[in-house]
Amino acid sequence: MDARTDDRWRGGLLAGLALAAVVAGAWWWRQAAPAIGPVSAAVSSAAPSPAPAGLLRVVVDAEDGHLVEGPVADPDQPLVFHRESGAAGAPERSETIWADRSHLSQGGPPLVRQTGAEMGGRYLLVAGCVGSGPVTIQVAGADGAPEERADCGGPPVLLRLTAVGGTLEVRFTADDGPADLDAHLSVLS
Repeated sequence: MDARTDDRWRGGLLAGLALAAVVAGAWWWRQAAPAIGPVSAAVSSAAPSPAPAGLLRVVVDAEDGHLVEGPVADPDQPLVFHRESGAAGAPERSETIWADRSHLSQGGPPLVRQTGAEMGGRYLLVAGCVGSGPVTIQVAGADGAPEERADCGGPPVLLRLTAVGGTLEVRFTADDGPADLDAHLSVLS
């Protein structure tokens, strides 16, 4: 055999091996694929835990910022406000300015969020946390400049704020241990 024939044999052998590898890979891929079809629902033997006594669940409508209280509110249903035509007090609308999900540590630096605010601007701050201790919420640049504590694992704190103009600053501090914060500031119009 000459060199040219050897090269053809090697090329044919390599092509055959490559084809065999592709076929073996396709076979493995089909065997390892998950089964397609209906999937049974996961069943848990644990009973749902009842809500703590005195707990008030609150739903905040994302479009208009209204608060809906108690078991009559179904969070899966749209919220409809009926007003007679010409009635005073149009429903409020909200637009999220910022949302923050952060981990706060005890003794660590506070989380500070700022936004420019027009005098008389109305805002809704919703803040909740999960962790071992409460989170202190301090607000500067709003009438009354409230200071609140969000109990981790409890219902979220809802603050309606009226800006005095300039900068609206919100400061979150972990008091007794680490906490995962979930906070949203919306402007109401």
